[in-house]
Amino acid sequence: MKSSFLKRAAAALLTLGCVAMAGPSLAAQDKPITVGFTVYGMSGWVSSGKEGVEAVAKADNVDLRWASADGSVASQVAQIKQFIGQHVDAIVIDPVDSSALGPQIKEAKSKGIKVIGTNVKIFPPGEQYLTSYVGPDDVLAGENETKALVKKIGGKGNVVILKGPLGQSATIDRTQGIENVLKQHSGIKVLAQRPGDWKREKGYNITASWLSRYGTQIDGIISENDDMAVGAIRAMRQRRITNVPVVGVDGIEAGLKNVASGRQLVTNLQNAPLQLGMALQVAVNAVRGQSVPDKIMIHMPVVTQDNADQYMKQMYDNRQQFIDGLPELINKNLASGHYGHQ
Repeated sequence: MKSSFLKRAAAALLTLGCVAMAGPSLAAQDKPITVGFTVYGMSGWVSSGKEGVEAVAKADNVDLRWASADGSVASQVAQIKQFIGQHVDAIVIDPVDSSALGPQIKEAKSKGIKVIGTNVKIFPPGEQYLTSYVGPDDVLAGENETKALVKKIGGKGNVVILKGPLGQSATIDRTQGIENVLKQHSGIKVLAQRPGDWKREKGYNITASWLSRYGTQIDGIISENDDMAVGAIRAMRQRRITNVPVVGVDGIEAGLKNVASGRQLVTNLQNAPLQLGMALQVAVNAVRGQSVPDKIMIHMPVVTQDNADQYMKQMYDNRQQFIDGLPELINKNLASGHYGHQ
């Protein structure tokens, strides 16, 4: 009898021990994860993407700390240092400059903080300290928009190029894609190219100055994002110019509307809520101890007048439905490896 009692007591203690050991693990799943998220600035694309980040944060019980550097490397350095001082679990970085944040990323990793790069690549030495990177194929995007323009103008003529901020990988890669195509067409001359820093107003002002200088010599405008393309289109419409094709990248709402109406020839859909939301989900998964890919590249589909309405309906006409379903979509994409499925 005594032996039986001791066995039952030992079993009970073992069960309690198992519960005690399981408790912290379960609690850890419920404990809010703190993530600092710093972006280069609040362009139309980033503003759209923030909705996806907030949806994932809500679904995953994330204490999200959002900061915009407004195009300043110094501000972004200070933001990352602040996140480190706050002992966040992870930091997601959409950098102002691809080469500027190595020391801060190294410091974050040394403190056990997971660091995810997104949208704009982070170059060495910072790259080696990243947990993961989530971003687009910008070279292909540059090639796609340029091929469409070249075809439209018959492989010859004069073009101008609105570029992103100097030093950002998105600018470097999209420019590379543009050059890959243009070097195959000796009949096309680049009249001018200037950085518009992804900003609509700069796209407008630069294009207005080009129109004053070159007038009817301009046969096409290659813009490395849709915000600058929107500005370029406005500058031309004010001068009643409607026959100069404009191409862009990102698929922001204004860009899709311009493509649907024929004011813009094409864009490439870089789904901001999907991409930035996925970057946050990867950060959360890494903090929870799950294996995450070193690099996730998201393909950007080409949007033409034929399919622009389809993407408008999905991403903007039914916006809340799209955002509400995003956390589930992102997790399915991460599980399947089809990262850009939408």
